[in-house]
Amino acid sequence: MGVWPSRLDHDTLVYWRGLEKRTLTLGRCEDCRHWIHPPRGCCPVCWSDNIGTDSPSGRARLYSYVVQPMVAGGPPVVIGWAELEEQERLFIVGPIEGETAESVRIGAELTLGWQEALNTFVPSFRQGV
Repeated sequence: MGVWPSRLDHDTLVYWRGLEKRTLTLGRCEDCRHWIHPPRGCCPVCWSDNIGTDSPSGRARLYSYVVQPMVAGGPPVVIGWAELEEQERLFIVGPIEGETAESVRIGAELTLGWQEALNTFVPSFRQGV
C-alpha cells in the first residue's frame, strides 16, 4: 500500500486507491452526470449526494502551468493544470513530462501518464495524444 494523504476520508478513498493502480477514478454525480474533482460528498451543480465514480479518458489540454525549481541542482519541473476533455474546468494537476519552460505551451493536447512517488503513483501528463 502506498503513502496515504493526511486527509483520507469516505469521499477521497476511492481516488487514492485508484492512484495505487494507475487509475484515475473521479467522482461523478449519478443524477446530473457532472464530474467532481477534488472529491466531495455532494454535487456542486445539483447538490445531490448520489455520487458514483467513473474514469475519464485521460485526454486533456494544458490550461495553465508553473515551473518549479528543483533542490540540489536538478532540472526545473513543469507542473500543469490539465483540463480533462470530459468537462470544462475539470482539472488534474501534475507534472508535464519532458517539457521545459521554453517548450511547454498553453492549449497543448495532453495525455495522462503516471509517475511513481512516495510508494504510490501520481498523475502526470505528456504533450501529444
